[in-house]
Amino acid sequence: MFGIKQLAMTTGVVIIIGMITLVLSRSLLPTDALAAPGPVVERTALKSITKPATPVSVTRLRAADHYNVQRRFSGRIEPNQTVDIAFDEPGKLKTIFAGEGETVTAGAALAGLDTELLEIERDRLVRLLSSARDEQNIMRSTLDREESRKNKSRETQNAIDTLRISFAQISGRATDLEGQITMLDARIRRATLRAPFAGTISQHFADPGSSFEAGQPILRLIENGPRNVRIGVDPVLCRNLSIGDELDLMIGADLYPARIAAIRPDIDPATQTRTVLFELDDNPIIVAGTVATIHMMQEISANGVVVPISALRDGSRGLWEIIVAKPDGDNHRIAVEAVEILNVSDTAAFVRGTFASAALLVTEGQHRLVPGQLVSLVQ
Repeated sequence: MFGIKQLAMTTGVVIIIGMITLVLSRSLLPTDALAAPGPVVERTALKSITKPATPVSVTRLRAADHYNVQRRFSGRIEPNQTVDIAFDEPGKLKTIFAGEGETVTAGAALAGLDTELLEIERDRLVRLLSSARDEQNIMRSTLDREESRKNKSRETQNAIDTLRISFAQISGRATDLEGQITMLDARIRRATLRAPFAGTISQHFADPGSSFEAGQPILRLIENGPRNVRIGVDPVLCRNLSIGDELDLMIGADLYPARIAAIRPDIDPATQTRTVLFELDDNPIIVAGTVATIHMMQEISANGVVVPISALRDGSRGLWEIIVAKPDGDNHRIAVEAVEILNVSDTAAFVRGTFASAALLVTEGQHRLVPGQLVSLVQ
């Protein structure tokens, strides 16, 4: 009990001493220091600060009622003539005179059959023909001698008639042998395949020593010279094409001039296009089988404007947006307009949207602008 009273008295003494110290310290400070405990600051009235308008570059949109689309149509280059050469009758291939990739002239020998049996048969027929000729000559002499007699008996006249019949028979046999030899000569000649035109051997289908049937291809010949290209073109665009027109075809990375040789009147049911036949100039660089492409412009009717690709930016919910400047007193304010892209090229897009037909499109610095921001136009 005594301890608690002593603690309370001690605490009161400490509080009293602290209050006396505080009063003495304030009495020793200057009057100005009591009025303003911190540094002296001049009080000024708040002034309204107006942020300057941001300069932007703009271009005025121009309404259009169509846009152009570049269409591409392709086809493979083909030679004027390609033929698979074959023999007219069965046999065994003896030799091939022209290798794959070799260029040949018209009439050059390409391949040959084994004609041993044909030549043996020809030799036999030649011997028979020679014998028939000798017999024919003897009979002719005998007939002439009998006819030269002045006094002819009945027996002599009958002998002459018999000689004439025999002479006619032997003459007919000789003629038949001549025909058989002529036929064999033709078969022997046709046992050598010859190029129907100047060209290049593309492919072999048989090797020497192999047997084959009549009409079985032995090799393929591709004609040298100008090439053709068959390209299916949209029927609408074909209305602007005429036979004789010259256009450029893209082959690889280069353009080559081509002339329209024919336009088919019907539509291919598979591609819904009309086939246009182009003729290319003779050029060793142009290889058959290469793809050739024609680029054509097609006009599409639609209302919209052309904007640079750089003026487009991603919008919400998969839409695209452009930034425009709308008049606001002496200046303009930024607004965002949604657009729909109808066509796009490498540098520009044809769009339609919520903007006015003659709106001022901001072309640079769209990333630093926000809707409602005050801007000035750069002249």
